[in-house]
Amino acid sequence: MQLNLQSSLLTDLEIKQKSSTFEKPGSWPDIRKNTQNGHIYLLADTRYPIGFAATATGGYSVNIDGEHHADYNSQAQFSMADWSEYTDTEGYTIDYPTNATKAHIIDIYPQTDNNDITRFQFKRVSGSVQEEQGCLWCHFNLNTSINLQRFSAEQNTVWQKLCEAITAKNNTIKFLQYGTGWLLRGMPNIKYIPVLDCNNTDAYFNYMASNLTNLTSITVKNANVVDADDAFSESINIESIKFVNVDTSSCSSLSEMFRQCRSLNKLPDLNLSSATIAFNFLTEAVALQDTILNISSATALERIGCYGKSNYFMSGFKGLRVSNEAPFNNATAPQIDVSYTGMDRAALVQLFNDLPTVNAGQIIDITGTTGREDLTNDDKAIATDKGWTIAL
Repeated sequence: MQLNLQSSLLTDLEIKQKSSTFEKPGSWPDIRKNTQNGHIYLLADTRYPIGFAATATGGYSVNIDGEHHADYNSQAQFSMADWSEYTDTEGYTIDYPTNATKAHIIDIYPQTDNNDITRFQFKRVSGSVQEEQGCLWCHFNLNTSINLQRFSAEQNTVWQKLCEAITAKNNTIKFLQYGTGWLLRGMPNIKYIPVLDCNNTDAYFNYMASNLTNLTSITVKNANVVDADDAFSESINIESIKFVNVDTSSCSSLSEMFRQCRSLNKLPDLNLSSATIAFNFLTEAVALQDTILNISSATALERIGCYGKSNYFMSGFKGLRVSNEAPFNNATAPQIDVSYTGMDRAALVQLFNDLPTVNAGQIIDITGTTGREDLTNDDKAIATDKGWTIAL
């Protein structure tokens, strides 16, 4: 019992210590100071529009730089197409990002005491194409959970390109429902996020943290994952992805979950027993430490790809285990791709022995693997006798 308690305390401590302080640019006002419970705060660059909607019983209100701006019905949209109504003497002088001159603090809160903001989402102000907006920093000073479904991008209509940080009270955002699907999709330059607590609800990880070229770590906890397509794809500088009490056992679609995660050191804890489609699951992970991915419990798996390229060799990927009951019947070949990985002869032979017998011309690609040239004809026959074609 003492060991379990110690382990739990260490885990909690590790989460709390995760980049616990956002180092804001020196010229920015600190929107974490003098905050009130139940409020959301934004720092907005005046060169760009900004729009959002909030849900709160009785509606929500908006203050700008401490002065009351307007009241809104629940889910009615706040829109600031430009900041021309504010004189040059109002707001805060900033010199970052490049060419910035002024910023304003937007304070969003329930109109009625003892109510909470239960949903928040950025919204396009005008036009019909993707709109770049000016949120630099978003701080959630909440005691309760919140729905942030499509928080930053509703079908790619809003782009918070400048946003560098999301911070939160106690360094945690707790989700009311819908998990984190599309959470950071429109924030390519984000550098800091708090712990994401999915509150033991069904969580949609699709595009949760994709295309984030500046984020280096992410921690997610208490989630039952429903969909994980593109969850972290093209986030090339993420080194650490930590799952705490995250259940992926019901997730069938994991395509491109870790595509081009070139800085990732190791995979988070995963249960892939329900996986059916996992093409481009893990690619170009050149920083990966010695890893054997065991997906032998996935008896319905149709396709999987864990591979590098000649210029992004995945030396740390040492093995793949699959089920001999899996159909691998996806129409797109190769059905298994482990090319340009550190799998040696023994690992390849093990994979060949794991393969099911097939009859639809399925292909396994082992091009550029460490052990490819060491394979004997008898080794290869283990796979080809089961109906597989080996791409060398």
